[in-house]
Amino acid sequence: MAVRKSLDGLSTERNRALRAIFTVNAQSRISAFDLTVFGVVSAILVTLGVVIWRGDQIGLQVVAVAPADDSAGVSTRSQIRIAFDQPLAQDAASAQLALDPPVETEVRVDGSQLIFTPKALQPDTLYTARLEAGVRSATGHALHTPYVWRFTTGRLQALFTRSVDGREQLFVAPVPVEAKDADAQPRQLTSSEGGVWDFAVSPVDARIAFSALTETGGSHLWLMAPGGQPTLLLDCGDDFCSSPSWSNDGELLLFARRSASDYAAAAVSPPRLSIMHVASGERAPVFRDSQKLGFEARWSSDNRWITYLSPDFIGIGVYNLESGEERFYPTQAGEAAPWQPGRMRFAMNQERMLGDRSAIHLFLVDPIADERINLSGEDAMVEDGAPAWSPDGEWLAFRRNITEGPNATLTKQLWLMRSDGSEARPLTMDPDIDHGPPTWSPDGRYLLFHKFPIKGPDIVISVWVMEVASGKQWQVVSPGQFPLWLP
Repeated sequence: MAVRKSLDGLSTERNRALRAIFTVNAQSRISAFDLTVFGVVSAILVTLGVVIWRGDQIGLQVVAVAPADDSAGVSTRSQIRIAFDQPLAQDAASAQLALDPPVETEVRVDGSQLIFTPKALQPDTLYTARLEAGVRSATGHALHTPYVWRFTTGRLQALFTRSVDGREQLFVAPVPVEAKDADAQPRQLTSSEGGVWDFAVSPVDARIAFSALTETGGSHLWLMAPGGQPTLLLDCGDDFCSSPSWSNDGELLLFARRSASDYAAAAVSPPRLSIMHVASGERAPVFRDSQKLGFEARWSSDNRWITYLSPDFIGIGVYNLESGEERFYPTQAGEAAPWQPGRMRFAMNQERMLGDRSAIHLFLVDPIADERINLSGEDAMVEDGAPAWSPDGEWLAFRRNITEGPNATLTKQLWLMRSDGSEARPLTMDPDIDHGPPTWSPDGRYLLFHKFPIKGPDIVISVWVMEVASGKQWQVVSPGQFPLWLP
């Protein structure tokens, strides 16, 4: 500005010429700078415009699906996961996924994924999945065209243990849906030197977590994926790790850990509950109080609460993993307390005195409302246990021993009743057979259990399946015990 003011004050032709030269040079310098800036800004704007236009044209893209396209042997418990190239908007939970044959699903958003949980996939079935267009990312980009793929579920199988050279090993065998199909041979899955102690199947896929004994009297935790070999999940050293329990999303595992001491071996030492993130291996104690004991934990449907057996309290403990809120319910029955699917209630059994006689009754417990319902009947002279919820939460299968009256037996029979205790009826009536704990098929049509004859000459435990609606039952494999469903 000082240069321009001094030039404005000059009047001679020479000075006017000099002023013209300075003015032209000044304009040239400003114009060149402006042109450079304008060029850079223009390039950025053009690039941004191309990106926006390109993004709008391409939209939101699917980068992966699980189960994968054309995959076979898919677990009937599988979640359906769709991963995108961008984080999703929260209203993406309104996305429409159609399965053919039709299956109801529940959906949630997890970052750049849509996760659909089917209510019941059928075994040995080809499914076509179609995600409708319209799903939007957090930045507003949309899925422009439907995404379609196919997968086939596997045949229902039974996972069970069988003794090999005096040690329990895991086996798998197809479950026949009719008695005439019961001809498949079981396949051995483990060859643990110490034998398998206990095991659990992930509720969203066919992964198996199991504990295997060591020569030092401890046990490690192992993991086995479908079709794979066992891999070490947790080396517990000389400690005894057992009773694995999967969260409902298949991401976390609860287990009990017992440490050897100068007074007792690890297997009979006090148990403490730990929690593990399976993918990362990260783990932590469940309770803030390191001296609190617990084992045989079970998850609520929302994965926020657990039940567990409490040696301290001698009963069922209820614990909120987020807040640390607690409840306790006394019982000496020593059985785990499973949660009702989709509800904040669980089933447990408890000893009661009826006059001078004892009975064991099943109770439905709401720990939030602190309410309990006697499902067995106030005056029933029975010993009820091993409650197993149907997938829809409407029915309970359980073991019952009638202890008095004309139907009294020395063995446990399988029974069925509604979730409120009504419509109770026997599923088996064979006093010479003790029936093991029942477990429901993912579609709620069948029960798996084992039979233990109490009379000879051949006393062999065998695995059986029952069609609940008809009551028909047939043998899956012999010998075998403690069956769970796969996939």
